[in-house]
Amino acid sequence: MDDARTGGPRTIDWEAIERSDDFRELAQNRRRFAWTWGAIGTGIGALYVVLAGVAPDLMGTKLFGDMSLGFAGGVGLILVTWAITLAYMRRSDRAWGPLEERIRAQVTGGAEDDDRFAREGSQATAPRAAR
Repeated sequence: MDDARTGGPRTIDWEAIERSDDFRELAQNRRRFAWTWGAIGTGIGALYVVLAGVAPDLMGTKLFGDMSLGFAGGVGLILVTWAITLAYMRRSDRAWGPLEERIRAQVTGGAEDDDRFAREGSQATAPRAAR
């Protein structure tokens, strides 16, 4: 994207973006989700592995027919992983998407009166989180 004032490519002040309230809210919400649900998913997976190792008789318990508790637990673990993934996607679409759009509009000029993220005469650098 060209800067209308200089005629050259527009540079972006990544540090200003990182200091913005919208970006901080987005990063904090994503971090909280990832740590919370990552810990829950990892805990459930670790519990499954520990039970398989220390209580094979329990995991071999037949629930019905040839279905064992260990097999049902493995299927349950896969379902929990899918549920966490779907929850992330839903949260991304409904909560984080609007924040991302607001940040993008500020950066790309969608908000015409908000030019605090543009820097004249300097090269854009990648944000610290992406380095």
